[in-house]
Parts: sequence; structure tokens; C-alpha cells
Amino acid sequence: MTSRKEWLKEVASLCEEIRPEDGIAPRKSSHANTQRHRKTYQVCKQAEKTLNMVMAGDSVEPVLRDLIVSAVEPNPDSSHLLVIVESSVLLDEHEVLSALLRAKGRLRAAIATAINRKRAPLISFLFTGGKAGVA
Repeated sequence: MTSRKEWLKEVASLCEEIRPEDGIAPRKSSHANTQRHRKTYQVCKQAEKTLNMVMAGDSVEPVLRDLIVSAVEPNPDSSHLLVIVESSVLLDEHEVLSALLRAKGRLRAAIATAINRKRAPLISFLFTGGKAGVA
């Protein structure tokens, strides 16, 4: 049986450097707290699919038909979603954001019907402009 000092030397040689979080259970570490919950990502994916379908339909403004929802992220959690929108053509950012704000109620209602939650999440928008290489 090896002594404790020999064991510590062996462990130290296995890693490049010892950090303060070494030896702490993963569920108690700060890294576990920063990981987002699987259900939150499910809601974001459902919202992304729903918004892409609704914005491609005829019931929205013509400006919104040129937009693609590239991502939906929790901001800071699933009760408020950040919708990241980009365009395949060159559009004015102010015009796009004002059209999104006018359609915000309809888009939030569409998300509410698509997901199974007690309360529909609040949504905010971020327009990233056109795709690179597309004019």
C-alpha cells in the first residue's frame, strides 16, 4: 500500500496543474450551475421553428418574410427569449426592428400555442444584418 504523499505525487503528475475546483463533485461545482437546462433548449428550438414558419407565412408584413430566425437563446432564462434574426437580402435595421416590434404580439402568441408552458415567454429581438457574401 502506498503512502498518502506518494499518492498525491502520482496524482499531481497526472494533470498539468492543480486547480481549486479539483476534487469537487461535478454537481456542486460552479461549472454545473452555468450549464443550461435541457428543457430550456427544447423551448428555444421549438420557438425557433415556430417563428421561422410564422414569419414565412402570408399573415405577416412583407419585410418579415425576408428574415430568417438564426437562433433563439434564453435571456437570462426560458421566461425571456432573445430571438436572433438575420436577412438573406440587405435591409434597413431600423425598419426590420420596428416591423418585429409591431408583430411581437402575434409572434409571442404563436410561440405560446407551440410550446406547452403555463406562461408564454417574453421575447426580444436582435437583428444581425444580412448574411456574409449576400448582397
